Amino acid sequence: MKKYKEKNLKNPICLWIIGCIFSTVLMTGCVTTNTGASQKSKVDTEKVMENRLQLALGYMGKGDHERAREHLNKATEVNNRSPELHDVWALLYQREMELEAAESHYKKALSYDPTFTRGRNNYGLFLMRLNRIEEAHQQFVKGSEDLGYPKRAELLYKVGLTALKLDRVQEAEDAFTKAAILSPQMAMAYLELAEIAYKRGDNSRSKQLLDKYNTTKSNASPRGLWLGIRLENSFGNQDAEASQGMALRNLYPNSQENLEYQSWLKNERKNP
Repeated sequence: MKKYKEKNLKNPICLWIIGCIFSTVLMTGCVTTNTGASQKSKVDTEKVMENRLQLALGYMGKGDHERAREHLNKATEVNNRSPELHDVWALLYQREMELEAAESHYKKALSYDPTFTRGRNNYGLFLMRLNRIEEAHQQFVKGSEDLGYPKRAELLYKVGLTALKLDRVQEAEDAFTKAAILSPQMAMAYLELAEIAYKRGDNSRSKQLLDKYNTTKSNASPRGLWLGIRLENSFGNQDAEASQGMALRNLYPNSQENLEYQSWLKNERKNP
């Protein structure tokens, strides 16, 4: 038996097979090691990027744009195709009123990752501030299609706001309703729905929605009080009307709503 083994070990074919086995084992070990190193490098790069961007945002919050720019430049050296990077660059330029540069970076962020919903939301807000309502609306609609976005209710609310500005009342109502379903504590969605119902002449529905708004909001708002005054007047509830009128005058004397209320009173409530 011993002679048989020695004979086979001296056989060139056997030696070649054994060599192949060892080579395969060694190569497998190298691939595993290289893959692990590559994954670790990727994680390290992402961590560096995240830290740089957080530092930049922190300095921006303090008004120190130069320090923010230093960290953004270093982040750019790490990965200049990062959508998160270009989003923060856009925010910086937006604060500095360099609007063309800001928009360029928003577009780069979305070109590198069309599913980057946070960047799409920020771009929509940027467009909305420039009164480019149709474009802003498109960004919010697209962003709201991301069912997994943590702040989807806020995006739907913005869809509603821009739809109202574009006189698309039914679309606005649908968006506000979805926002309220996703986030029942979103008080402003109820107020917008209450206003829509009031303008439609559905005062009972408007009152229900306004009551929901008041229960989800800690403080009275001039819009809510002014709508409440008109609703209570339509129902003939003079005490409730007077109470809300007094609150509007005392809490928000310089508001547009109080000016409208005072004008309404002088005209003997001809246009409730």
